[in-house]
Amino acid sequence: MNRHLRSLLSGAGLRALVYAVAVLIGLFLTPYLVRTLGDRQYAIFVFAGLFTSWCGLVDFGMTTTSARFVTLAYSKGNERRLNETASSAAFLFSGMGLVVLAAAVSAACFCNRFVPADEGSVYAGALLFSGAAFAVSKLSDALSGVINGVMRQELTGWAALAYRLALGAVTFLIVWRGGRVVAITVGWLGVSVMNLLVLAVFVRRAYPSLRLSPRLIRKSRIRELFGYSVYAFVQQLGTLLVRRSDLVVIGALLTLTDVTHYNLAVVTLASYFVTLSEELTAWQTNWFTHLFQKNETKLFEESRLYAYKGMTYLTVFMAMILIFWARDFLAFWVGDAYLDAFGALVVIAGGLALYRGSADVNIRVLQGIARHQILAPMAVGQGIVGIVLAVVAAKSGYGMTGVAAATIVPALVVNGLAVPLYVCRLVGERPSRYFAQHARHLIAAAAAFLPAWLFLRAALTPALPRLALGLFGSTLLWLGMIWLFGLSRVERKKISAFFRKKGDSAE
Repeated sequence: MNRHLRSLLSGAGLRALVYAVAVLIGLFLTPYLVRTLGDRQYAIFVFAGLFTSWCGLVDFGMTTTSARFVTLAYSKGNERRLNETASSAAFLFSGMGLVVLAAAVSAACFCNRFVPADEGSVYAGALLFSGAAFAVSKLSDALSGVINGVMRQELTGWAALAYRLALGAVTFLIVWRGGRVVAITVGWLGVSVMNLLVLAVFVRRAYPSLRLSPRLIRKSRIRELFGYSVYAFVQQLGTLLVRRSDLVVIGALLTLTDVTHYNLAVVTLASYFVTLSEELTAWQTNWFTHLFQKNETKLFEESRLYAYKGMTYLTVFMAMILIFWARDFLAFWVGDAYLDAFGALVVIAGGLALYRGSADVNIRVLQGIARHQILAPMAVGQGIVGIVLAVVAAKSGYGMTGVAAATIVPALVVNGLAVPLYVCRLVGERPSRYFAQHARHLIAAAAAFLPAWLFLRAALTPALPRLALGLFGSTLLWLGMIWLFGLSRVERKKISAFFRKKGDSAE
C-alpha cells in the first residue's frame, strides 16, 4: 500500500514541478515571442493554441475516467478487465483525435475565405499541424490513463516534465533560428510524437502485461466509460463557464482596457493558483478509488482527513502570496497601470483561501466512489448564477472588483457549503465536525503565514531579485511554521517515517 501511495505522492510533486516549469517558460517566452513574431503572427500563434484548447472539450472527461476504471480493474487483480478497459479507452481516444484532425483539415481548407489571402497559408499550416499534434496527444492520454490507473504517477510526471522542457526549448530554438508560426506548430507535432514514444516505454514498465488490441474492445466497457464521463464532461463545461464568465461580463459591460487588466492581473494569476491545486490533488481520485475498491474504510477516512488539512494549509498559503506578494510582481511584470485590477485579485484570492483546498479533495472523494454526478448540475448552476450576479455588479457600477466578488460568492456557496454537506452525508460525518475542523485549519494556516508576511513587508520591492527572495524566503518560513505548529507530533513522526522508509508494506 505504501508503495502506491509513495508513487502517487511523487507524481503529485512532479506535476507541481511541471506546472511551475510551464509557468516560468510561459513568463519568459511570451514577451520574446511577441517581440520576435510581431503582433499579427503572434495572434495567429495564439489562435492555434486556442483551437487545440477548444478541441479539448471532445475529451468528454475521458482522461480521468479511463484512469479510474483501470484502477478499479487493477485493484481487483482483474487483468482481462484492465486490458479491455485500456483497449476500449484507446479506441475512444483515437476516435477523438481523428475527429479533431478532420476538423483541423477542414478549417485549413476553408480558412482563406475568412482571413486575408497573404495570411491564409499561415493559418492553414498552423491549424493543420496543431490539429495533428492534438491527435497524437490523445494517444498519449490513452497510455497515461493506464500508467496513472496502476498508480505509477511518477512515470507520467517525468514524461510531462520532459515534454514541457522540450516544448519550451523547441519553440525558443525555432523562433531564434528565424522560424515562424507554422514551423512552431511543426515543432509541437514533433514533441508530441516524442512524448508518445516515451509514454509507450513507461507503460510497459508500469504494467508489463498490458495488451492493447482491437479484439479487446468491448461495447460494455465503452458504455461504462461514457456512463461515468458524461457527468465529468458536464462539470467541465460548468467549470469553463465559471472561469470565463467574469471576463465575458467585463468585456461586454466595461471596457477593453478593463478586459486586458483583469485578464493579466486576475485571470492569469488566479488560474495558476487553481490549476496548481488541481494538479496536486489529481492523484487522489485513483487513491480513493483504490481504497474504496479494497474496502479500506479506515485508511480511506484517514487519507481524506489528512488531505483536507494539507490542501487547506497549502491553498491558504497560495492565497496569501497572491494578496501580499503579487502586487509587486504585477508592477514588475506588466507595470503600475495594471494595479487597478489588484482589488479584484484580492477578492478572488480571499474567496479561494476559504474553500479551495477542501473543495478539490471533496471532488476527488466523489470521483473515487463514483458519486460525482451531483457536481455537474452544481457547476453549471454556479456558472449561471455567477454570470447573473456579475452583470448586476457591473451595471451597478462596482467595476472589476464587484464582478470578482459576484463570481466568487456562488463558488463559496457551492464548494464551501453544498458539496461538503453532500460528502458528509455520504461518508457519515457530522457537518458540525467537518466545518469545525475546517475552521481550525484555516486559522492555523493564516497564523503560520504571519512570519512570512513580516518578511515580505521588509524585503519586497518590484525588482526581480527581491521578488525571488521574497517568494523563496516566505515559503521557507511558512514551511517551518507549519512543521512546528501546524502538525501534531504524531503527524510529524508519520511523515518522517513514511519518507524514510525504503521498503514497502504488503498489499
